[in-house]
Amino acid sequence: MNIKTPSQHGAILIIVLWFIVIVTIIVAVLANETRLSAQVVLHNKIGLQTWSDTLKALRAAEMELLLNNQLEDPPDTDVPLTNFQKKLRFDGRVLDLAYPIPETVTVRIYDHAGRINLKKLSLQNLKRLLKKRIGNDIEKMGVLSDAWQDWTDRDDLKRLNGAEKDYYETLSPPYEPRNAPIETVEELLLIKGFAEVFKDVEMDTVFTVYGNKARINPNLATREALMLLGIDEESVNTILTQRREQEFKSYNDFNEFMEPEQLAEIQPWLNFRSTTRFYTIAVQVKKPEEIEKLANDDDDKSDKNNSNESSVPQQEKEQAYMITVQFRGTNRKPKKLMVNPYGVLPDTRHEHLFNDDD
Repeated sequence: MNIKTPSQHGAILIIVLWFIVIVTIIVAVLANETRLSAQVVLHNKIGLQTWSDTLKALRAAEMELLLNNQLEDPPDTDVPLTNFQKKLRFDGRVLDLAYPIPETVTVRIYDHAGRINLKKLSLQNLKRLLKKRIGNDIEKMGVLSDAWQDWTDRDDLKRLNGAEKDYYETLSPPYEPRNAPIETVEELLLIKGFAEVFKDVEMDTVFTVYGNKARINPNLATREALMLLGIDEESVNTILTQRREQEFKSYNDFNEFMEPEQLAEIQPWLNFRSTTRFYTIAVQVKKPEEIEKLANDDDDKSDKNNSNESSVPQQEKEQAYMITVQFRGTNRKPKKLMVNPYGVLPDTRHEHLFNDDD
């Protein structure tokens, strides 16, 4: 008969304890891997559903553009709208589309008549724009205007304060001037001195290279474009809130809240009837807390009195899936010109401001 010594009992106990520890670790690892796998599956499911909802919203927005140019009003329209009034809806507001979209997303459409067209920008208007950014710095104005002309003209002759191929080849990385009209909004920042002037500007919210309109429509303009023209913030807020209910038809409509001097300054920029066939569709996925609080309009209305101020705090940049399209007629799908999965929405602070009549 074998009798185990205390040391043998201790060894067995240690082995059992180690076995329990190892088994516990294995179970914990397997449980963690299972949890992570479940999270991956859930995130993939959410991602696929989000992408599906985004595509549905894009198709519905494209259909809205087609319906917009039909003679008939979209379904469920209580008050008949003129064709021009329908187009004014494409000012970046959140749209109720004729065809339903998932509740997880919102759709905005921006007519490019609300942005400054770089391809149609005259030298005189360029100088007006630059003056708003740099003031009366004559020397700097000469450098910028000459550099602009050297970039967009078709020769390699450098103006007195300009820049041609020899200058741009010394940069890191080197590149050549286009020597032709600008093709993209971001290209403006490649011109000598312009990156510094517009360093704090979200370019796509202000400028466009699409369409043949030299002036912008204040009924469709983005907040950034109006501010860049030199309109003060209070007047910009008034424009953005009042146009929700009533379109501006002439400069006379601005007399109530703008000084004659300011009106004279912005007159070369504005065209109250212009629209284009170029649009940017922005689809934004709602945050989970927003989805849970759908249809809480009553709570929002109770806060109107607290929100009716001339200015609101600076908002953080909001991203959206954006597609720029060209409308080509009622029988053809809009042509896709540019896709930006991480586009930045124009400033929407005015949506938190209300008129007395709202």
